[in-house]
Amino acid sequence: MKQEEVKKPVHKGLIRTLGTGGLFSIGYADVGAGIFLALGLVALHAGYATPLAIGVAAIAYALTGLTYAELSSTYPMAGGSATYARAAFGDGVSFVAGWMLCLDYLVTSAIFSIPAVGYLSYFYPPLKEPLWLGVGAMLILAGLVALNTIGIRSSVRFTLALSILDIASEIALITLGLVLVLIPSGALFSWPGKFNLGTSFPGPRWDQFVQGITLAMVSYLGIEAVAQAAEETKVAGRTIPRATMLTVTVVTVIYLLVSLVSVNLVPPLILSSTWKNDPLSGVANSLPVAGWALAIWISILGASISIIGANAGIIGSSRMLYAMSQYKLLPGKFGEIHSRFRTPYISILTFGLGSILLVGFSTMINLGDSVDPLVLLGSLYNVGALIAYVQAHLSVIITRNTDREHFRPFRIPWSIRFMRRREEWELPILPLAGMLITGAIWVAVIATHELGRLLGVVWVLMGMGIYIYFRRRNNLPVWKRADVEVSNPRRVEG
Repeated sequence: MKQEEVKKPVHKGLIRTLGTGGLFSIGYADVGAGIFLALGLVALHAGYATPLAIGVAAIAYALTGLTYAELSSTYPMAGGSATYARAAFGDGVSFVAGWMLCLDYLVTSAIFSIPAVGYLSYFYPPLKEPLWLGVGAMLILAGLVALNTIGIRSSVRFTLALSILDIASEIALITLGLVLVLIPSGALFSWPGKFNLGTSFPGPRWDQFVQGITLAMVSYLGIEAVAQAAEETKVAGRTIPRATMLTVTVVTVIYLLVSLVSVNLVPPLILSSTWKNDPLSGVANSLPVAGWALAIWISILGASISIIGANAGIIGSSRMLYAMSQYKLLPGKFGEIHSRFRTPYISILTFGLGSILLVGFSTMINLGDSVDPLVLLGSLYNVGALIAYVQAHLSVIITRNTDREHFRPFRIPWSIRFMRRREEWELPILPLAGMLITGAIWVAVIATHELGRLLGVVWVLMGMGIYIYFRRRNNLPVWKRADVEVSNPRRVEG
């Protein structure tokens, strides 16, 4: 009798390979890249009050970070706010959250691939031309798509190395600015007298300050990117809160210090005009030791951090599509895992191609000097992320009372407890504050970004049409949760 061969079961889901460093690099990538883009735009509206506008946005970011630390460790699956909205409200609201984030990830990859080429134009000036700018950006995206298809571990190691380089470089820039210029000249101490909120001069007016806050908020998408990789995280209950808090702390401190040094080294009017597309280059150029070596350093730094920002968008969008297919919010094809690389390759290829086409469109129409590609893409950026943040905060409040048995490795402190229908209910204070603040910023974004408002409506209508058609064709409820079996990720060491 032949001895039956025992075959090792084939794992069909994603593999848990990420530790704290890998998760941190994913979260920092998007926000760190945002500093290179958003600083000049915020300075255009908030002027010398730019650090305050960034500080207000940072409060919303920190509160959102706490919310994601609890939810992503409680529900350690890909999908981020779509997963949390599903647990709290059902599939209909979950789809809206996920679909709006897909738009933001699509734009994230596209918008950061362009400055990556722009900074490299220091070494090869023809790259500044719209045609070569677009071609270079599309080639970078194609390379990132291939890298992510091969495997997220390779992608994250690459991202972590560039994140460390960026953090060290920005610390050096802050230190040089403080030691060589701001502290000796006393400019840092006279900074509060250079602006007056609510006035036309020196300004900024309140509407300008609010506009600055909305633009600062576009840089704070990193926490959602961390949540997307939850299904590939080792010991998620411990690792995710650590990585989330590390990301929030490092990003907030660096962003505030960089903005404070920047507006005191370079007047906001010049920072937002002459150095609009590369504000940190202008800051470095204003230092007494600035020269060709510093210009090379800034060019390499700007290109590298922009590349990891684009990479974070690809990681986030592919994992979002994967999760939505797992929950039967979209066709199952998006959830297919590559037999060799164990990555959601169809999701990666789909949104990678979408980002490449978006870059091609935005740069090609600029051949006639009509619309700058960064301006066009910037109008679409962050349209839906704030909706997802509001839903995430509300999901904490709801699930604390409707899913009490679920183990929560990390719980946000401070809750108000009260009796309702002979049951004890709790109202977490910090998620409530986060919901109100992010909701107010979302209203400001919708009110001040006309193109984003219009295209956001089109995106929602298109998505809901696809979703309703898919669910009804498969005899699934539109708003309630469908019974689905989600694969359990396998943990691997290394």
